[in-house]
Amino acid sequence: MAIESEGTGSTPRPPSGGEAIIGATLDGLRRAAAEVEQVASAAETLQRALLPLELPGIAGLTIAGNYMSAGEESQVGGDWYDVIALRDGRAGIAIGDVVGHGVEAAARMAHLQSASRAFALEGMRPSLVLERVSGFAYDATGPSMATLLYGIVNPDAGTLRIASAAHPPPLIISADGSANYVESPRGNPLGARQYPSYEEASVVVSPGDIVVLFTDGLVESPGISLSEGLEELRTDVTELSRDPAELCSSLLARRFGAASPNDDVALLAVRIDAVGEERIELSLPAEPDSLVLVRRTVARWLKESGATDDEAYDVLVACGEACANAVAHAYPMGNAAFEVTAKRGRGGVEVEVRDFGTWRDPRPGTAGRGIALMRELMDDVDLERRLPGGTTVKLRRRLAAAGT
Repeated sequence: MAIESEGTGSTPRPPSGGEAIIGATLDGLRRAAAEVEQVASAAETLQRALLPLELPGIAGLTIAGNYMSAGEESQVGGDWYDVIALRDGRAGIAIGDVVGHGVEAAARMAHLQSASRAFALEGMRPSLVLERVSGFAYDATGPSMATLLYGIVNPDAGTLRIASAAHPPPLIISADGSANYVESPRGNPLGARQYPSYEEASVVVSPGDIVVLFTDGLVESPGISLSEGLEELRTDVTELSRDPAELCSSLLARRFGAASPNDDVALLAVRIDAVGEERIELSLPAEPDSLVLVRRTVARWLKESGATDDEAYDVLVACGEACANAVAHAYPMGNAAFEVTAKRGRGGVEVEVRDFGTWRDPRPGTAGRGIALMRELMDDVDLERRLPGGTTVKLRRRLAAAGT
């Protein structure tokens, strides 16, 4: 007679009633934990998808942003930032924070970000953008609490105009290394009133200055008051890199090290750049949108080179014609580029536009119009076609301020 022994081949003992209940409870907890994890993952995916993957290139500005989520024990929050390229070379900069965590906060953030971008693209001043976004929040998102700071940077005029809906103030790091907050009225949070009004503040920004926007997770922590956190931040930034991307990374590392913050942090740094070099070089995709960047950059460079309004106008029109030809005629398809080089010379300036394709034959009756316009506006125009492909246009113009 065979004798059964305990071990691999034994018949399992059926669970008792108490064990079955415990097993069912554990299984339910596992499923609940998985669902919570899925919801948290969905919220974080939604939030990160709404943060800009690539910030726009705006002449005269270097821009970088960063986002750091809270520890694993906290659900993702509603912090966000945005940069909007406006007309006339200006930039709209926004940073906001929706109180709360999880999918609901991320969804509200999505609504507010879309609304603020839409109103900003209409060219509205900062105070009016906040009024419209707050009204939208009051009507569309239901009871909630959110803050928003919106500003417009004009690198040509050297100004920053901002309005705040209960958001922490922006910090300006001056070219001399000092740092100070922009004093501005802090209006009501978004959606707190049906018909809110906001005030604006305007400050001068100079080449080399950096504007830093942030959410309160950067300056608030247990045991430290908001005023103490703001002062620590003001001190920290004076010792960090002047490059916006490195500044954001170094600032987060200094504030939190290897730990996670108690609350999500959004951070945006905008540096006003000088164009005072003797020589500037641009390499751009052969697309119509690139013409705006060329015009803004060359215009600022000409102004700093001492060109009068009339002289700058002539150079910009001729340069624009050469660039438009490079975009419209040099390439039969996309994935191409062109280069613009501008340099100061003895008595004036020289602008060179170079492409790397083969020009298509012009339409009947249009041949030579662009070149004729360039020759009328410039003192000297050289056109060089290279083999196997590519064209270089050199434009020279004397400037009265530089002598003749």
